[in-house]
Order: sequence, then structure tokens, then C-alpha cells
Amino acid sequence: MICNHLTDLASQAAARYALFTDGLRAVYRNALNSQILDDAGASQEASQLAMTFLGSESAAREAAIQEIAEIAHTTTIDEIASNDTESLSDEALEHLSVSGSYLADELLAQASRDIATMRRSIQRVRLEVSLASRSSGRSQRAALVEYMIGNKADLEFFFHDKASRKWESKLFVRSVYRQTLLSIYNEVVLFTLADHGLDRAVVEHHSPDAQHDGMIIALSSSTELPTYSEIRETVFHPNANAWLRKGFANVYA
Repeated sequence: MICNHLTDLASQAAARYALFTDGLRAVYRNALNSQILDDAGASQEASQLAMTFLGSESAAREAAIQEIAEIAHTTTIDEIASNDTESLSDEALEHLSVSGSYLADELLAQASRDIATMRRSIQRVRLEVSLASRSSGRSQRAALVEYMIGNKADLEFFFHDKASRKWESKLFVRSVYRQTLLSIYNEVVLFTLADHGLDRAVVEHHSPDAQHDGMIIALSSSTELPTYSEIRETVFHPNANAWLRKGFANVYA
């Protein structure tokens, strides 16, 4: 089932991102253990870590996008029972490129937010240690040791959505990855149907009792049927176990 594969790919991406945030925690702990609390040095180290992660992630991201696009195209060709051996159109490939750029931008934005969280945490430790040192007449080193003994909680990284809900960073990455790949699958299906003169698609769900299973959509807004853009956010949310396939259609060419 395609949805299980999307989940696997998204979970793998989340695990890779978790390794990145583990690296940020190591940078944070090193800054505290050094007793210097060097924000500039930690920031530089974290930025290098992010560049390395994003560079390696680029290949994995592009491979996942290409794989899902090929599965969608091949599956739809088989459903149409077409002898067409051509690959995706230039327009579809351009669409995939934009989707890939969106996913890359989201990863970059979250990595930047998490680096900012690390820097802010170091700043707050520096402030607390400075105040404790000044108010008690102890050395900065003694105040820092006391802080580290009394504060065992590790650094956590989150994404805050528009509704002020808090997601662990790796779960946010899993969510945005899965929804992007699901969108790519569906949109390649739509491109393939349109290129073969078909004007309908149907929602398929792993559970036949699901609310949207069997919903027919139109590739044009000139009918009474809903279009993909009208149902995309509700039917194809990040955890959706639904996808598009060839539906009952009119053939123009």
C-alpha cells in the first residue's frame, strides 16, 4: 500500500533529523562543559552541523520524491491500461521541482529555528549564571557548576504551529515530509490522467468504511464535482491513509 511506504519514508526522514538535533544537544552540552558559554563558537559549530545535514539530506529527499513520482506514474499507467512508455511531462517535472524546493525550505527553516533555540538556551544559562555569581559573590565557574548540578533537563526542540500547538521537531519533519510526498503522489496521478484525456479521479482509502473512500473528483472546476484543491487539506492531511487513483472518466483523446 502506497500510504505505508510514505509513512516509512517520512519516518526515516524524521530519524535523520533526530540525529541532527542530537548533534545540537551535543554542541549545547559542550558549551556548558567548557565553562565558557561561547555563544558565537556554538553557533558556528551548529551552523556547520546544519550545512552537513542539509547537504546529505538533499540526496535522500530527491531520491524519495523521484521514487514516489515513478510509482504514481507507473501505477496510473497500469490502471489506464495504456501502452504509453513516456516519462513524466516537462510540466509535471517542473511541479516536482517546486515540491522538492518547498520541502527543502521547510527543513532549512526548522533547522534554523532549532539552532536559534540552542543559542537562546545558552544565552539564558549565561544570564542565570551571571546573576547567581554577582548576587552571591561566587565565581562564574562555581555558579555554572551549581547550575549544571541543579538543572538535569536536556535541551528540547519544537515547532509551534499557527494554533500555538507544539510539535517535537522530528515529528514536524515527519509530518511535512509525509504530506509533501502524498501530495506528489496524488499530483503525479492527476498529471498522468490529464495527459491521457481523463477528467475524473477517485479517492481510495485503506478502509472501505472511511468517510471519503470512493469520492469522485473532477480535474476541472467546470463540473459540480469537487476538485483536488478543494479537498486536499481535509482528505489528504499529513496522516491520511487515502490517495488518488483513476476514476470513472470521460475520454477526450
